[in-house]
Amino acid sequence: MFRLDLIPCVALACLCLLTETRTVLPRQTNSTSSYSVKTPPLDTPWTYSVGTNPWPEYPRPQLERSQWQNLNGIWQYRNATGTDALNNPPFNQTLGQEVLIPSCLESGLSGIQGNWTRYSWFSTAFSVPSSWTAKTLLNFGAVDYEAWIYVNGQYAGFNRGGYLAFTVDVTEFVTLGSSNELLVFVHDPTDSDDNVIPIGKQTLNPSHIFYTPCSGIWQSVWIESAPAEYITEVQLSAGADGQVNATIHTSANSTSEVTITIRDRKSNGTVATYTGCANTASGFSVDSPALWTPDTPTLYDVTVTLGNDVVSSYTAFRTISRGQVNGIERPLLNGEFIFLFGTLDQGFWPDGIYTPPNREAMVFDLNTLKTVGMNMVRKHIKVETALFYQACDELGLMVIQDQPSLRPLQSRTLANCTVQNILPDAAQQ
Repeated sequence: MFRLDLIPCVALACLCLLTETRTVLPRQTNSTSSYSVKTPPLDTPWTYSVGTNPWPEYPRPQLERSQWQNLNGIWQYRNATGTDALNNPPFNQTLGQEVLIPSCLESGLSGIQGNWTRYSWFSTAFSVPSSWTAKTLLNFGAVDYEAWIYVNGQYAGFNRGGYLAFTVDVTEFVTLGSSNELLVFVHDPTDSDDNVIPIGKQTLNPSHIFYTPCSGIWQSVWIESAPAEYITEVQLSAGADGQVNATIHTSANSTSEVTITIRDRKSNGTVATYTGCANTASGFSVDSPALWTPDTPTLYDVTVTLGNDVVSSYTAFRTISRGQVNGIERPLLNGEFIFLFGTLDQGFWPDGIYTPPNREAMVFDLNTLKTVGMNMVRKHIKVETALFYQACDELGLMVIQDQPSLRPLQSRTLANCTVQNILPDAAQQ
């Protein structure tokens, strides 16, 4: 299958952590309808081979931990009528329908293929290894649009923003070595009422160039073990001149010692080791690195160590800039003009909508672009999974990233006949 569509959008995520103790009762055993793929408007070669353990890959390749557990698979789902459902969360209840996670509720792959699924409950159970004696982090690749997180009957966190990953520290809520209940409430208004949020091409009323929306948990969910102070973000850029600029962010915002090691991916030989301070911008250099280009997409493996926290990442030595070539402003890669040739990739799948059936399907699309001679993909008002960008790096595709757009401008007429534009409110900003 070959698509010429979509661009990512960026929504800021805010995370609030509260505690609220509730009594956890034994799970009720009402019947649940079993999961099966719903017939989508159009099949792909992967539609009916997705299975019930989708996307087994570690979801965050530029900050990867070794102790982790994938929570993707068959969850339970129940539709809700509004946010007032938060007043009575269905703890330890059978929600009635099985759903595939990750997926868009409107997609055939979800097993739901719903319409106007603006309010939803999701639940699953997971165990935490007894050896995870430090922190347990719960990660979501993306949930569209607002998510309330409960663990074992206790409120654990909230996130707003449908395109970016977020993490909830659930250490105080989980029980090691036994089953834990995860309950998630999702509100996705898309373009309903007066909501003005980043939606890209999504609309509740698809037509012309606006498409079926994606509601729910549409990217991977996983837990991982981390020490008391842990790495939260690896900001690392490597230029064509060998200069590496890095800031390693941590949960404690300290100046603890961090060590960065860069290795040649082919030989596994170390090309640089640097020790500095966490949460502090720093720089060092690598002599004569092999440069990344679409024809030679050379990547280097990176290990970052902060005390007992060791994470894997990767980087590429390249410099993207602009400059005058024969009197014309041109895009430059490593100081040389490169003609960017590629598609407008909207990232909508007929069976999965925002969520590709699997990594194989996603890479097939990108590999097709390379096969026909393209060197670029423009992600159109959509932000993809981190594995998408990793695949572009590995295949040799430059990415022009769009920010997900707001809905088309709407207006209202006031009682005095004045026309007023509808703008994002404080929460939506």
